[in-house]
Amino acid sequence: MRTWNFGKCRKTAVFFRLFLVTIVALSLVMGGISLNTQPVDAIITVTPSPTIAMWTESMTILPITFTHGPSANPPPFPATPPEVFFFWMWGNIPPGLNLDMNTGVLSGCITPGTPPGSATFWVGCTAVVAVPANVDWSVPLIPNAGQVNWTIIAFPGCTAMVIDPTPIPVAWEGVPFTMANTVTGGVGPYTWGATGLPAGLTIDPGTGLITGTPGPGTCNTINNVTITVTDTSDCFCPPATRPLILFVDCWANYLPIFYYTTSCDFNIEIGPGLTLGQTNVLVDGAHEATLAGGQSQTFTSVPCESHLVMVDQTVQVPNSNTRFSVIGSNIKTVTDVDNYAYFDYAQEVYIQTASEPPGKTQPPGAGYYAVGSNFSSTAPSTIESDIGNGIKYVFWEWQLPDGTTRPNVNLVFTVNQGGTAVAKYKTYYQLILHSEYPAINESSFEPAGSTATWNLSLHAVPLLGLWGFLGGVQSPLNASGSQLMTGPSTVEILWGPNYTMPIIAIIIVLLVIAGLIYLIYRLRAGSTRQATGTGVKEASSKAKETAAENFCPKCGNPVDKDAGYCKKCGKKLK
Repeated sequence: MRTWNFGKCRKTAVFFRLFLVTIVALSLVMGGISLNTQPVDAIITVTPSPTIAMWTESMTILPITFTHGPSANPPPFPATPPEVFFFWMWGNIPPGLNLDMNTGVLSGCITPGTPPGSATFWVGCTAVVAVPANVDWSVPLIPNAGQVNWTIIAFPGCTAMVIDPTPIPVAWEGVPFTMANTVTGGVGPYTWGATGLPAGLTIDPGTGLITGTPGPGTCNTINNVTITVTDTSDCFCPPATRPLILFVDCWANYLPIFYYTTSCDFNIEIGPGLTLGQTNVLVDGAHEATLAGGQSQTFTSVPCESHLVMVDQTVQVPNSNTRFSVIGSNIKTVTDVDNYAYFDYAQEVYIQTASEPPGKTQPPGAGYYAVGSNFSSTAPSTIESDIGNGIKYVFWEWQLPDGTTRPNVNLVFTVNQGGTAVAKYKTYYQLILHSEYPAINESSFEPAGSTATWNLSLHAVPLLGLWGFLGGVQSPLNASGSQLMTGPSTVEILWGPNYTMPIIAIIIVLLVIAGLIYLIYRLRAGSTRQATGTGVKEASSKAKETAAENFCPKCGNPVDKDAGYCKKCGKKLK
């Protein structure tokens, strides 16, 4: 009977334990479905923050890319739809700028006519989580949003782009012709064009120099030529135009009766500006002399008549970045009245552009410039050609040909010598903080050779699965640290688990289970004792009956069942 009860008790306990395990498993499953393992102390951040921007009116800005940090409520499971981030702007925003709400790229062109000034605006981010439905956003205050402090400066170059006037030029049919054109204002480089040129003459689109030989039949015509120049920089200046009256002459226009039959002299002189090299002198298209600066030569004309004198438009100095360009026209007609042809030259030097490190960019503006004129160029503030390798370059300063430096990306200086204008850049390496769970993939660019530091605001996150449901967390082992930036670096965030709460929860559950088992045992044990007590009473009654039949009622000595008297005390039994 006891063996059967014990077996029945074990069967009941096993059934109860299976039932309890099933309830706990279902609770864990349902709890895991609704568990939101959100990071602790995580906020949406937008970087870079802050950004100081110096922009020029009418110029296209260099794009700025903003990136977001983690949201406060990321999706609880990888199977749910991912978070969707949207960028937005708030504050005093310069006209003409646009922010891509999906990529966080700020770009555009400052609207022409925008007055100079300074202000601030912020770029924030909103995160939308589909399951469970949730919306997080960054507050438009530092450090929860990317702050942009901007300054607009006026750009006067676009307001006065004018083609310099020239005297009415005279070309001769069948004789080489050269005429230079110059422009003031704008930024450059420029593109030149012309309409109405007689056959045989063309304009160089890069220099604006009109050259060639007027063809047959162009004599005795006045051409209404229109010269156009366009600024090809980011400046939004309208093209400048200027009408030009070009007269094509020839010897047929002068009848012999107007020629003097006597001889006359004319003098050709080269000014002192041609300090290096020599220029060729052509009279009526034929080479007659080669003169250096300060030299002159006298020619005799028999009969006395007009002659067309021409010198080289430019004189190139071999093995040098210097050349000389004639001032004004390189053509002069001499007669018996005006028998003096004077040509002077201005020195021009070649300004080359480069970058340091070499080859990272090629700033515009390279070319010949007259000494005393202005050179202008613009370098990008950042170069991201190697961004995929974790390297970018940030503008530091310009180094001028004379060794002086300028700190701004927009460069303007007075030319005093030839050489190279070098845009110098500092190298920045990418530092990445990475973790699979919680998902951390933050990055920043730090100067090469510097010591970068980090300090996570994320202190603890729930463990995955059952341990997280029971209250287990993990904390970063390297929440802060430093890294010497000798190249692109990735820091793996290590996490240490904390099982204190799960252990406490398990102990409590085990105690509850033990208590339930003990309670069931006590209930079953009481029922067994009640049944056992009834059996004992019945056995005691039978024992008394047996004792009355097998023992002497007087002395208690055992006697035979059929004995008539007690052998010990002699009591009669029957």
